[in-house]
Amino acid sequence: MSTSPKKAAPNRKISKTRDENFVGKAITAIPRNEKGGVLVTEAELKAAFEFFDESGSGKITLSDLKKRLSAFYKDLPVREYKFLLNNKPELTFEELYSLLKDNELTSYDPVKEAFKIYDPQETGFVDTDVLREIFENLGYGDLSDDDMQILLDTADQDKDGRISLDDFRLLVPFGHAGADDENDVTEHDAHNDTHS
Repeated sequence: MSTSPKKAAPNRKISKTRDENFVGKAITAIPRNEKGGVLVTEAELKAAFEFFDESGSGKITLSDLKKRLSAFYKDLPVREYKFLLNNKPELTFEELYSLLKDNELTSYDPVKEAFKIYDPQETGFVDTDVLREIFENLGYGDLSDDDMQILLDTADQDKDGRISLDDFRLLVPFGHAGADDENDVTEHDAHNDTHS
């Protein structure tokens, strides 16, 4: 983690996107960095980094990526893993943050992309069989029917009995790391920014 003093909040751009597969759903604010790309906060990236750095070595290796990503992607080619490591044998948190902080991914929705893993048939809802498989592949064991129901009840914000992309967004608040983060943008802020 960076030990440099906190910088002033960057000029924030908010991009509005409408997911064409989910007509009628709310427009979602995607926090943007100074270059218009997807905002990547240190806190969010640190949490992701720690997920991949199982040994706590402070570095993510090809082996680390394969172990974790294979729970989500069964047949990811080695070249994709190497691409994720910027064609290096390993990446530190600082190197990864440096690569991602000033990205220019202007039409990329990271939560929507993550949702696709849980909805491989593109139904618009999490496939519970896929969810069970991912939990098992991550080493959490088999999910009982009761456990699955608890997950559904917790994640299903609109109470329609399924987890939609909108429900998923509330579980994975990308770009909204913490209440004390000076880069935090709320839906209220995004609404006010568009009506100023």
